[in-house]
Amino acid sequence: MALIVVVVMAACGGGAIGRPSSDTSEAPVAPGSSPRPGQPGFDLPSIKGLNYGVPYTAGGNWLGTRWLRSGSGSDGWVAARPRLQADLDFIVAHHLGQVQRVFIGLDQLMVWNSSTGFVRFDDAALRNLDQAFDMFDSHQLKVIAVVFDQEEVSSPGNFHFQALDGRHPGMRANYLKAVEQFFGRFGSRPTVAGWDLFNEAYNSLGTEGGLRKPPGEDPVSPNYPTRTVHAWIKDLYQAAKRAAPRAWFTVSDTTELYWKDRPDTARYDDAVDFYDVHVYDDNPSPKDWQRNLHKPYLLGEVGGDIKHGFKDQSVNSRVVSYWLSHARALGIKAVLAHAAEGAVYSLRSGTLTPTGRVVEAAE
Repeated sequence: MALIVVVVMAACGGGAIGRPSSDTSEAPVAPGSSPRPGQPGFDLPSIKGLNYGVPYTAGGNWLGTRWLRSGSGSDGWVAARPRLQADLDFIVAHHLGQVQRVFIGLDQLMVWNSSTGFVRFDDAALRNLDQAFDMFDSHQLKVIAVVFDQEEVSSPGNFHFQALDGRHPGMRANYLKAVEQFFGRFGSRPTVAGWDLFNEAYNSLGTEGGLRKPPGEDPVSPNYPTRTVHAWIKDLYQAAKRAAPRAWFTVSDTTELYWKDRPDTARYDDAVDFYDVHVYDDNPSPKDWQRNLHKPYLLGEVGGDIKHGFKDQSVNSRVVSYWLSHARALGIKAVLAHAAEGAVYSLRSGTLTPTGRVVEAAE
């Protein structure tokens, strides 16, 4: 199944990152275990929302994995901030849900060394992320924040494939160092209801997405074996949990948990606190998730088939309506309509699409 995400990645390194999280003094929970006593529940303010992605420029140009960058000729945040403000104003005014899935792309916050990877975080980029979170707070919106993704290798700030090829152990280790430092600062931020450590990891790093190896036209994948991907997401989870034991973490999925008759959780059980399932299906059908998924779950990306119904508003609106109307009965925490390509609204015309009207009307 084709990957469909608005990307956000950059470069990496290791060094101090600023104010510590209040969570760092607490003992981490065991990977994959139930939340420990005292961990807040996985509660979301609305059952509806958007897979927002990243802000564009005010003129509608794609910024991708440089939207939080500043300085050195990179004016991503200067260009992104007015559009983010306008988007959030529109989302609130049209009641499009209080849960927004946003791609951070940890790499774009980093200073990078071509041999060893992460050197340190860029202070200006971190301040920009703080400002972005402040904007969500001021609109009383909660975020599902995506930490890593890598579909668009043509955009600066993407995850570096070679960190997992077995020949760059220092680069891999420094990524994990960066994760611990990042969550030491942001892991207790109440803006974020949940963190997606890697968007569709088995698709974008492994073979399940059927993507070509680089170099080539995006999206591409290094096609690593399942054991390599699993080892990576488990290590990501452990590093993040050490720094922020009370935070909620996941790795999103688009093949194992929906398209199989019985959801296959084995690849995630020791690497997530909740499930983020992505469903692009012109003819959706209910799944027995309440019996087979023993952790909270949401639908972080929802729409018609990306090659067919997603581009047809009569189909896409029906699909989104289906999941929103069945969410509570199926135990789904939230349904986030995929908002790329103007599928939900247009700022230029100030109007909602049929899909947007479905989201607006949902309780």
